Amino acid sequence: MLLWITGSLNPQEMRDKIMNSNSAWQKKLTDWLESCHTGDFLTGSYAEVTESVCREREKEGYIDPTQSLPEAPPKRCDKVHNEGEQEQCKCCRNTAEWTDRYTTTVNDLLLRSNVHSCNRGMNKDGTRRKNKASGSCMDNKWNRCKARFPRPTFLKTLIDELGTISMKKIEAWLNTFTPLVTYVLRCNTDVTSLSSGTAIKGVVLYVSDYITKSTLKTHTIFDSIRSVFQK
Repeated sequence: MLLWITGSLNPQEMRDKIMNSNSAWQKKLTDWLESCHTGDFLTGSYAEVTESVCREREKEGYIDPTQSLPEAPPKRCDKVHNEGEQEQCKCCRNTAEWTDRYTTTVNDLLLRSNVHSCNRGMNKDGTRRKNKASGSCMDNKWNRCKARFPRPTFLKTLIDELGTISMKKIEAWLNTFTPLVTYVLRCNTDVTSLSSGTAIKGVVLYVSDYITKSTLKTHTIFDSIRSVFQK
């Protein structure tokens, strides 16, 4: 899915404005990018989120979020409350409870779908899984992950002397995503801002590889469907 922002600057115009480190525009741009996508869990580190989500999965009535539809948010409260009154407002309490469920669900989905493993195609004994074209994303002559993991991490968003933006990112094995898109689609997603010529070329190459990829044989497709229902 590609979203084109009407009136947006071209890559060269973006770079010219970014290079002015004292401009308010640069700060607004980085704030906007951070609000659009992130490369970290919503409420903590990988270890903290894993522990929290595992507790939720053990609760009675737990439903796998990848096998359920998203819950719509409650009606927003339009009242202006004084300090402490929000706790007494039923509408505000419903919103706060839904937000907690939303956060937990997104973290759960990220653990299931977005955390990369270079040995996902391998069995525990080191053999390649059935119907997998390769046992690992590192199964190449360079012995490097084809998905470019682990990704570089940054404690805060940085802009170097060439105008390259390195987004704040703590989790090296998690790709960038938009929490709301993850919550709605309930699958692995990768959200990237195509605001540079390098990013645009990378996506063109990525999409071209998918378009020209050979189709799977029918028996392989049905075997994959069967394995999903057997989980």
